[in-house]
Amino acid sequence: MMHEAHDASTIRRGVASAENGSDITGLLRSLLRHRTLIREMARRELTDMHAGQAAGFVWLILHPLLLFAVYACLFTFVFKVRVGDRGPSDYLVYLFSGLAPWLLTQDILSRAPLIMIANVSIVKKVMFPTEALVAKTLLASLTVQFILFAAVVFYIVIARQSVPSTFLLFPLVFVFHLLLLWGLSLLLAAITPYFRDIPEFVRVFLTINIYLMPIMYLPDMAPDMLRMILNVNPFSALIWCYQDVLYFGDIAHPGAWLALPALSVALLVAGSYVFVRLRHHFASVL
Repeated sequence: MMHEAHDASTIRRGVASAENGSDITGLLRSLLRHRTLIREMARRELTDMHAGQAAGFVWLILHPLLLFAVYACLFTFVFKVRVGDRGPSDYLVYLFSGLAPWLLTQDILSRAPLIMIANVSIVKKVMFPTEALVAKTLLASLTVQFILFAAVVFYIVIARQSVPSTFLLFPLVFVFHLLLLWGLSLLLAAITPYFRDIPEFVRVFLTINIYLMPIMYLPDMAPDMLRMILNVNPFSALIWCYQDVLYFGDIAHPGAWLALPALSVALLVAGSYVFVRLRHHFASVL
């Protein structure tokens, strides 16, 4: 009887009894079991976002491309920023190699805090795996941003007329980037039902932080105070790793290559820990 009561309690909390092990491995096993559901939810999110519009899915790609074009025109023709000795195209390579990963980060982090609130009817279902909601948000964003990454890589190859050997490190950086985003998404999705102001703080942070990273300018161009902020900004390590791969063609920032894996793993461990311990109570606080 006690065993049956324990099983019933587990089901009421929405946790499969077979889900054992550490937080991360348990979440991974759950995502693998529900991978078909996650793919379908991600597909529906993309199609529903612009349902009824003539261009539909095209808008998802067009908006970031237009943002790329605005930044390119503003900084190359208005401010006439130069980084290197190859003319405007060299600056565009520098700009895009940092802007592309930040747009992916910005897109996911802006959605993550609202995942549980936007899906409250699903979260309240007894046996629904709430970690799948985080995964489908990541997958939907990655689907669009992967196309933008491909466009950036294509432009860099055309502009440089060569393929740097550091391109081989791109999958490694992308994996650490994905782990970082997964950890942050789990953390933000878990704490927002308890602290409803989190989305506003994230929105302000995302608006400001793009100017506190070495994306639009070299660190040497910044005043001393801003340069100090650049160096301690954890997202700068992410941008520097991408720039080493796509722009510098060399490991120009070895410290960033140590900081990014450590930051990604730490955030994934923290995010999964918090998510697993709070998800049982989402239905009662939403």
